[in-house]
Amino acid sequence: MKEQILAQTRKGLQAGLGLLLITIIFMILAPSYRQFDNFAGIFAQSAVLAIMALGTTIVLISGGLDLSVGSILALSAVVAGRVLSGGDPVWMAILAGVGAGALIGLINGFTVVATKVPPFIATMGMMMIARGLAEMLGRGRDMSYFPESFKMLGSGWVVPSLIAGLALVVTMFMLGKTKLGFHSFAIGGNEEVARLSGVPILRNKLIYYSIGGFLAGLAGVVEAARLNYVEPNYGIGWELQAIAGAVIGGTSLFGGMGGVGRTIIGVLIIRSLYAGLVQIGVDSYWQQVAIGAVIIIAVWIDTVNRKRAVEKA
Repeated sequence: MKEQILAQTRKGLQAGLGLLLITIIFMILAPSYRQFDNFAGIFAQSAVLAIMALGTTIVLISGGLDLSVGSILALSAVVAGRVLSGGDPVWMAILAGVGAGALIGLINGFTVVATKVPPFIATMGMMMIARGLAEMLGRGRDMSYFPESFKMLGSGWVVPSLIAGLALVVTMFMLGKTKLGFHSFAIGGNEEVARLSGVPILRNKLIYYSIGGFLAGLAGVVEAARLNYVEPNYGIGWELQAIAGAVIGGTSLFGGMGGVGRTIIGVLIIRSLYAGLVQIGVDSYWQQVAIGAVIIIAVWIDTVNRKRAVEKA
């Protein structure tokens, strides 16, 4: 147990040092990177991605995988936008958006649990379904210029960061202080052992995927408020960024290890890389190459660490 805590602490320190190094390098290469507006933009974009990535982290720790969260973000934003464009209250739009996300997450969990379809396939299918629903619901509708009370959710970088901070505190408490959280590590570490120990596997998996969908839905609502308009193309590729942020932060793709606090650092690394590459004039295609390389390296390191842990055991 002590070795695991030390290993997770070491991963957190490594991620933090990586973020610091990236920041210093880009501050040297691009003077504009040092401006407050640049950091404000990074924090605002990171906050939305972080909200979604927290849910992704919980699913990964439990041994699952959710490739649909980017599409859930878009669908939830479209649902909230349609409610607002229909003249309904802001609270109803928020509830509809996060509710849609939680429902899709629940369906993901049910599909994985009931059909035994691998999470990769089940959630990839849902990724396409949710994106199609978002395009269908958003077709031909002007969803912009929302009420001020709704736009406050995405105002500047402070409010999105506060929402992300609240989501971080709640998920950190859930993972560290509740049976539901403890069980996620047990299930991800060894599902059969967890089942024999009396852990309610099926029920818990439904909850983990629902939380992932809920947080993706919340991210969609915040993004709609931040941009003050909605389109079905929100969040394309964000599911990979969320997974990358979690893995860079030390969460294992194989389940059983991780933490939401370090996911925030991983997300900041991803968004800082994007911002820095833009500041130094790197073409968008090469940005994708760079981020893809970071993801491969992070997964490779995770694989090596996992293998070493197994050998020591």
